[in-house]
Amino acid sequence: MISSAGLRPLLYLLFLGSSWGLYFSLIKIAALSGISYVGILTLTTVGVGLGMSLIALLRRRMPVFTARHFIFYLVCALSGYLLPMIIELWVITHMPAGLLTLIVSIAPLATLLFAWVMKSDLVNLSRLSGILLGAFAVFAILLPEAHGSESVAWRWLLLALVVPASYAIHHNFAARCWPEGSDSYQVACGEAIVASLLLIGVSMFHWQWQDVQSWNEGHSVIVFMALISLIDIYIYFELIRLKGPIYCSHANYFMVVSGVIWGMVIFAERLSPLMWISALLL
Repeated sequence: MISSAGLRPLLYLLFLGSSWGLYFSLIKIAALSGISYVGILTLTTVGVGLGMSLIALLRRRMPVFTARHFIFYLVCALSGYLLPMIIELWVITHMPAGLLTLIVSIAPLATLLFAWVMKSDLVNLSRLSGILLGAFAVFAILLPEAHGSESVAWRWLLLALVVPASYAIHHNFAARCWPEGSDSYQVACGEAIVASLLLIGVSMFHWQWQDVQSWNEGHSVIVFMALISLIDIYIYFELIRLKGPIYCSHANYFMVVSGVIWGMVIFAERLSPLMWISALLL
């Protein structure tokens, strides 16, 4: 029987994986809505930054901004949020949401490799076996036969692989370089503030006012993504603090199930037999 202390990380893992799976369909809706990529990135990130700042004010525990803290927030913002989201927006209009979900779920394997290099977590035989099995399933979907009637160019598949690699860097860097004395909300807030400032700076040169002149379904999705991100960011950092980066990265496997299901429900996507086998293995 699982104790309450052991049940909490498991519930966190399930919620995180489920919301991550939904995210790929949401970002596809936003990307197809006519809102510019800069607009989607800026509106979502600033929304998260404002929400996290409000929570920090209510808790009376704002993030610390020494030089070391700022570097930590900057690396986390780039590797765990901005770079993955930029690439996801770029590739999602060229492949099914379910396929991108499966590709991103390779993150546990990448996390394991980085953990070995950075020595940020212990790796045992059972973890290695599970992660390698998952990696085998994900690599299988890169075969042309896996895509059925919806052919996807290799350049988009290879570019999508940068996303799990970036998440792996984030997982391990956050665990290894966690700023002493800071809790999960402070770290999440610091990351969101730095990411927001970076995007505000970029948007000053690339902003398109038509992105906010009329409301469409893309704006509704952006608001929802910002709200759910407030929860996800806290749970993500809390899982790393409680159980380490490799355990946290296994949320990607739960993400596969929900990501495929949401793609089928929202976009009427249909998986080929090879993709179904890969999804079941994951």
